[in-house]
Amino acid sequence: SSSTGGVVPLWEETERRMQAWWEGEAVREGVHVEDDNADADANANDADADHTAPIVIATGFVATSSEGVPTTLKRSGSDYSATIFAKVTHASRVTMWKNTDGVYTADPRRVPEAFSISSLKYDEAMELAYFGAQVLHPLAMVPCIDSNIPVYVRNIFNPAFEGTVIQGRCASLSEVNKDGKVVNWRSKRGVIPIKGITSVDRVSLLTLEGASVIGGAEVAERFMGSMADAGINVLMVTQASSESSITVVVPEDQGKKALGALRSTFELELSRSNVNAISLTDTPMSIVAIVGEGMVGAMT
Repeated sequence: SSSTGGVVPLWEETERRMQAWWEGEAVREGVHVEDDNADADANANDADADHTAPIVIATGFVATSSEGVPTTLKRSGSDYSATIFAKVTHASRVTMWKNTDGVYTADPRRVPEAFSISSLKYDEAMELAYFGAQVLHPLAMVPCIDSNIPVYVRNIFNPAFEGTVIQGRCASLSEVNKDGKVVNWRSKRGVIPIKGITSVDRVSLLTLEGASVIGGAEVAERFMGSMADAGINVLMVTQASSESSITVVVPEDQGKKALGALRSTFELELSRSNVNAISLTDTPMSIVAIVGEGMVGAMT
C-alpha cells in the first residue's frame, strides 16, 4: 500500500556509509577495535573487546535521501531497517520481536481460531503483508532474498515460543508447469495448500466501461498514467477479455480523487461517447486474499 511501499534503498551508498561509520565513529566510540591495532594484543581489555561481537543499537524507521534530506521508511519501517542492516552487514539471521506469536493464519482479532504459522516463504510473507497482515512490512523480506537470510518473527512476551521463520522462494508458475505434477490436496489429509487469509478494508472499485473503440493497450496506459499522476495507490487491476472495460481497486479515501483524475483524462472520449461511463462504487468493500504456495498447480 502507499503507507508502506515506494522506498528503495540505494545499496551502494548505504553500504559505503555503513563502512565509513564502522571504520570511523564506531572505532572512536569504542564499539569495536580495529584488527590492525598494534597495541591490541598487549592490552587485555583491547584484546577482549577485539574478540567480542559488538552490540550495535540503531534507530529504525528513519533514513535520508541521497541529498541528505530526512525521510522515513513508512509504516512498520523498523522491520525494513532491520533487514537492510542484515543485508549490508551480511548477517546470518534476523529476529523481529513482536507482541504476537509470529505470523498468524488470519487476524486473531477477527478469527479467534487463527494460529501461528511455523514457516513461510519470502513471497508468501510479502503477499500477506501487502494485503493487510500488519505484523510485517511488505518490503522487509526483499533485502534478505539474495543471501537467503532467514527472518524469525517471535513474541517478546513469549520468548519460549519459536514463532514463524521466513526463508526461501516459492516455485514459479513456469517451474510448476514444467514439473507437470498436479497435487490433489483432498487426498492429503491434514495438509492444506493455504498458509493464510488476510484482508484490506475500506476500498473502492473504479471502473471505465465501453472503451473498445480506443483500444485496450492505450486505455490501460492512459488509465494507469492518470492514477500515477494523481498519486493514487492502485491495489489491484482487472480488465475485461473484450478490452472494453478496466477496473482498479483503490483506497476508499482516494476514490473521489481517482474518479476526478480519470474523468479529466478521458474527458474528450466521454463527450464523444467513445467511453460509455466512468464509475466509482459507493458501497463499503474489502479485498480478501488467500495466500499459499501450495495452491499453484493444486487440485482441490
